[in-house]
Amino acid sequence: MSNLPIRHVLSALALFALFAGLTLQAAHPVGAQSKGTIKIASQSPLSGGQAALGEGIKLGAQLAVEKTKGNLEKMGYKVEFVPFDDQAKPDVGVANAKNIIADKDIMAVIGHLNSGVAIPSSEVYKEVGVVMISPANTNPVVTDRGYPNVNRVCGRDDVQGKVGAEFAHGTMKIKSAYIVHDKTQYGQSIAEFFKADSESKGVKVLGFEGTEEKSNFDSILTPIKAKNPDVIYFGGIYDQGAPFFKQAREKGIKSKFMGPDGMDSSDLTKIAGKAVVGMNYTSAA
Repeated sequence: MSNLPIRHVLSALALFALFAGLTLQAAHPVGAQSKGTIKIASQSPLSGGQAALGEGIKLGAQLAVEKTKGNLEKMGYKVEFVPFDDQAKPDVGVANAKNIIADKDIMAVIGHLNSGVAIPSSEVYKEVGVVMISPANTNPVVTDRGYPNVNRVCGRDDVQGKVGAEFAHGTMKIKSAYIVHDKTQYGQSIAEFFKADSESKGVKVLGFEGTEEKSNFDSILTPIKAKNPDVIYFGGIYDQGAPFFKQAREKGIKSKFMGPDGMDSSDLTKIAGKAVVGMNYTSAA
């Protein structure tokens, strides 16, 4: 399991590309142009259970700003980084987005972590054309709407779900699976793609259900134990997946564990401990 969230890297790469474009625009102005402030914002959960991944997005973006702002500053621009905490909540993300577009100095947003937050927030960015570059949003809807200002630098659910199913069937040799998701646009979407591709390979899906439960998974784990699948796939984020997998082992379930890039955090092992030793998850590379 990886201890360095790839979102650090993806956020930095996204901003390197963005700053390259901004530098070219500044170097070739149309008509007279006064110098001013260029702000780059980030939106990710900086509080709550998913803060470890959200902090990774913020730090990656902040690092890229520090490393790439020199050329713009030489041209007379002041460059600022402005992080926003969306708390992994759609309504908070939208409220932040409205504040972002109200600040005419903010030219771009790096974010979000959650597709369920990114999709409604990006509707706000679209109103004024503020650029959004996502290092983490994998739901196909994020870019399938065709908004020219909305971009991503990570693999989609239809890629991750397929790759996960191929690995489970081809490498792990699983013949049966039980699939659980967190009922979010991210978790359910990737779980559905994993399910569809697994079934196309002849894997028997013994169950498919969503849950918003965070602490007591007994009602789900009891039937899973009775069905004894080769693998349990959890479509969601580590803050919910880790206690789920931990309780599964405590209940005596021997199935192998799998998940998507939402599990790609060192906090997964901090919460679940030895329960997730040997677990596999997909992530960007």
